[in-house]
Amino acid sequence: MNKKELLLLSIGIFLTALSWLVADIYHAASEDKIKAKIEIPIIKNYQIDKNILDSLQLKNY
Repeated sequence: MNKKELLLLSIGIFLTALSWLVADIYHAASEDKIKAKIEIPIIKNYQIDKNILDSLQLKNY
């Protein structure tokens, strides 16, 4: 293997690693945007029933 072939092989490996790195960074950046769009439902009106809490407390003892 002469120097020219070794240089071309090295450049090819470098470009492959560089493209892999860029693709991984792009994937990580787009994944964060997808996760940010998901909204958790918010329950605004809720009532606590004391009878249920008392019966659960009695079951624990």
